Amino acid sequence: MTQTPENATLNEKRWQALAVISIIQLILLLDATVVNVALPRIKHELGLTDGSLTWVVNAYLITAGSLLLLGGRIGDAFGVRRTFQVGVVIFGAFSLLATFAQDATVLIISRAGQGVGEALASATGLAMVSLLFPSGPERGKAFGIWAALGGLGSIIGVLLSGVLTHYLSWRWVFGINVPVVLLLIVATMVMIPKFAHRVSTPLDLGNALILVVAVAATVMAVMGSGVEHLPGQRVALLVLGLLGIALVLRRCKRSENGIVPARLMTRSPRLAGYAIVAILAATSGALFYLGVLLLQEYLGLSPMQTGLAWLPFCLGFFPGIFLCQFVMQRWSPQTAAVVGLMTSAVGFALFAFGVPLHSYWLGMFPAMLVTSIGFGCVAPVAQSLATSDLSEADAGAGSGITTTIQQLFQVFGVSSLAAVALAVSDNSGAPTIAANGFVSAFALSALAMFGGALLIWAGRNALALEPAPSSPQA
Repeated sequence: MTQTPENATLNEKRWQALAVISIIQLILLLDATVVNVALPRIKHELGLTDGSLTWVVNAYLITAGSLLLLGGRIGDAFGVRRTFQVGVVIFGAFSLLATFAQDATVLIISRAGQGVGEALASATGLAMVSLLFPSGPERGKAFGIWAALGGLGSIIGVLLSGVLTHYLSWRWVFGINVPVVLLLIVATMVMIPKFAHRVSTPLDLGNALILVVAVAATVMAVMGSGVEHLPGQRVALLVLGLLGIALVLRRCKRSENGIVPARLMTRSPRLAGYAIVAILAATSGALFYLGVLLLQEYLGLSPMQTGLAWLPFCLGFFPGIFLCQFVMQRWSPQTAAVVGLMTSAVGFALFAFGVPLHSYWLGMFPAMLVTSIGFGCVAPVAQSLATSDLSEADAGAGSGITTTIQQLFQVFGVSSLAAVALAVSDNSGAPTIAANGFVSAFALSALAMFGGALLIWAGRNALALEPAPSSPQA
């Protein structure tokens, strides 16, 4: 990173600045999950199908994930503080538009706009934390706080969505962002220092735009939204999308100034971390999406009950982290990764077996608890591997790559597993997911987890060379 705090006095208030940046990051992460419990209400009010409903989730994830790396480059070129503020304003403006959306098109456009704001604010927020805490023990504590927001954001998002949807309206899921963002915009002006800009950097707009279009085309081909009965067009979209992604990777591999620097595309233990992050993102994204539909439309729970029903999943993550530390201290990070993936595989199998029981306590509760313990066990290893062997200069870009993989594979997981669930569902012509559709999607998720465990076990020699990830600091 080429920017430093401009005013030493302001830099002395770095913990206050971290608080403001972290609260905004919490809201951004929260917004990726807060919409889930509201999805059934949105579907019925705006006339969406289970297939087209995925775009309410994916429009946000596609734009945020595809533009995250570009957001970091824009921060380098125009200043991280200014870019961060612009991102927050964009996020707030499109949250307001989503609040008053009267049809699906406006809502999906609003979600895409929120994703643009998230890409700018999240990428530069991480960069500002790096600049405010350049070295020493405080840096570890700052990044520990930053990392802990991921789990906290998902917990608050699910619960808040249930409360707002049940007692007010699904529109408040987006509307609540507006007054909070207005307060935080003022706080950024007062609490976050300015950073002196030294060296400009290429933006690589071409690759960023190609990536957005390619990912959107791939998702449309998989889900078939709007082209359900046109197999030729779906195949063409899929081919074009995959070719676009391959083109971006090929161009970045030949350039140190691409959205993914070429030096970070070499063989490394990071590849194993990327693979685990991708598996976790794909399966967890599909679980939250399908799980909400299962609880509300199949088991008949209210939005409030659905939000509370996710508590076992949220709380199970923490004993999973302790399990990870225990296994690593006694054996190795590789063993912790395998244990976590296998535990989550068992959890998804329990989901598949539990659907026909038509009971939350017998079918869903045990599955949620086991799956989340597995996630908590493998997640620290995945993050450690995905950011291993990075120089200080590449720390921001490496973290951006990990976050991009996480968000784009959430899109892939939601799209592909929802498409499978719809394709195998027994229904009377209505595009809704039936019991056997849920079972098939959860069974595939279990196989993905099991395959990940085999992948890590096969690469155990490389993993054994990696240091154990440290415990998160509060």
